[in-house]
Amino acid sequence: MSNRSPSVERICAAAVIHFAERGYDAASLNDIAVAVGIRKASLYAHFVNKDALFMEVFNEALQLERNYMSQCFADEPSDAQAGSYYCASLAQRYQTSEYLRLLLRTAYFPPTGLQPAISLGFEAYLEELQSFFIRKLPKKQQNWLSEAYLAMVDSLHIELIYAGGKSFEKRLKAMQKLLSQALASQAVIAI
Repeated sequence: MSNRSPSVERICAAAVIHFAERGYDAASLNDIAVAVGIRKASLYAHFVNKDALFMEVFNEALQLERNYMSQCFADEPSDAQAGSYYCASLAQRYQTSEYLRLLLRTAYFPPTGLQPAISLGFEAYLEELQSFFIRKLPKKQQNWLSEAYLAMVDSLHIELIYAGGKSFEKRLKAMQKLLSQALASQAVIAI
């Protein structure tokens, strides 16, 4: 991420693709080394072990996806559609970004030994998402609607991982309709 050597950049670029496709358990440091054009032993000159390499690319994925999320909320056309732009872009983003695929796969299926660090990072990501969403809401709707929004996003993430396509689109449309109606409503729902 910061001040990486060209060798480390190449290793991380190959590793994120490898981990996104295969997951942590099926990942092979040897295959990553081959993809980079180096020997496996050379990986150990840059990373102590598989965990260190994995956490490096996971943290990079978190940062890139945070930046993407921030841009989505900044580009959103109106507060009346709060959070919809990010959700509507998820399917395309999932198809084109190995970083999002790695992030979601890891968040929902964390490697056992790295689970605490993964959970901490992903929870911070979700808190930031919730914070961006809250800024778009009237005060009276912030608490309950921001929690509902996170549940909707979680549902969309699961659809991307397991189903994709039509199933994702169906859930997205339902979510957008619900969200739009909730934002337009003047009623305060107490939970």
